[in-house]
Amino acid sequence: MPVKHNALPAGGRRRGRPAKGTPAAREAILGAALHGFSRKGYEGTGLREIADGAGVDPALISHQFGSKFALWKAVVDDIAQRLGAARRSIEALHGASGSTEERVREGLTRFITAHCDIPELSKFLADELSLPGERQDYILRAVWEPYQDAMLPLLREAQAGGLLRHDGSPELTLMMVMGAITLPLLMMRRYALSKQDEVELSCRLVSDVLPMVLAA
Repeated sequence: MPVKHNALPAGGRRRGRPAKGTPAAREAILGAALHGFSRKGYEGTGLREIADGAGVDPALISHQFGSKFALWKAVVDDIAQRLGAARRSIEALHGASGSTEERVREGLTRFITAHCDIPELSKFLADELSLPGERQDYILRAVWEPYQDAMLPLLREAQAGGLLRHDGSPELTLMMVMGAITLPLLMMRRYALSKQDEVELSCRLVSDVLPMVLAA
């Protein structure tokens, strides 16, 4: 499963200050940046606010990343890296043993679970993908296209086997799955979910979304 960054405490401040220039400081900055961007968007989030959330000096962010846009790109790269294990596990299902239905169900389960494992991801993606431009293009290349490349072979097998519930393309099916999980995750962010709540939500999404797209 993708590894989560440590959650920010109430009020956004971490206990103590990460040592300057350490991996812990970089992780804290990336976590605070994703938290800020997912709440207020790119334009509404300032470097000083991110530094405050990470418990570091704003000068450290400028030193390590150079600009807000460079920091934003590092956040996207970090998301792609955190999703990498799940993506590779989906790719491992291509041509693996088991029926097409079993492999497609498992691939979709891993796809949904990976997105649930990063609570801020749905809001972050929804905001950025709605705005054409350089940031949208970067997210599509770094996050969406690799995941699409991992899932489409399985969905094409499902289409060939008559397993898809509708007559649309595998590409459309994957977008429908993404849309079906995004709104519940967005709405549930209004509540302070425990780890157990997050696990139960992930399982509920898997059980409810798969029958929407698979006929079997």
